[in-house]
Amino acid sequence: MLSLNPIMNMPEVTLTFKCGVIASDGTVDANSYKFLTWSYVTGNTTTSDTTSFSHISLGQRVLNVYPQLADVPTRIIYVDEENDRIAIPCDNIKETLAALRVITKGHLDDQENPIRLFIQITSPSVTANCQGNPHPNLICSSCKNQLVGFVYKCLECDGDFTLCGQCDTAGKHPEHVVIRFAGDQPVCFQEMKQLISKHYESSAFETTKIKLKTCTLRVM
Repeated sequence: MLSLNPIMNMPEVTLTFKCGVIASDGTVDANSYKFLTWSYVTGNTTTSDTTSFSHISLGQRVLNVYPQLADVPTRIIYVDEENDRIAIPCDNIKETLAALRVITKGHLDDQENPIRLFIQITSPSVTANCQGNPHPNLICSSCKNQLVGFVYKCLECDGDFTLCGQCDTAGKHPEHVVIRFAGDQPVCFQEMKQLISKHYESSAFETTKIKLKTCTLRVM
């Protein structure tokens, strides 16, 4: 839909999308379908991508509608007539509009029907600290996935804050001291939390690693 931006006095195009979420196993979540709109301001002509801009990228707009996917690796795709899943560039408006014009066969600005896109959850690359035995009763506090391999537990949070290897590598909890272990929680865990607390209180916490019994702490 084409209108006039009241602030910039330039043509503004609003596109409507029908979006759904594809899980990492390839299935579509039937309850995930939502409509969303995305607007961009054009320059002298509605067919010039080089002079077009938007205050928010299409990728950011999608995350506004699906905030639960903010920390999940995803890509936005279009499924064509041959059932091929084609990734849409969503962070650069020029590239986004070029792809959308191909999808709409050149009729982007006068598109009447919603453009159908999917948000595909991609499997994160498996690092060495994510390989090993699964922990059925442990869920990552950041990505909400079941933990596999090494377990990372915070020694400073009041509650039980646990990270998987993927989120620890990504630096999801950099402000606190974390302990890493592979099997069951060390019996010295509570003692270590007390030790960290006392060190902070006495301002004597200067080293980057502290060894206590058989456990090693890593200062993030």
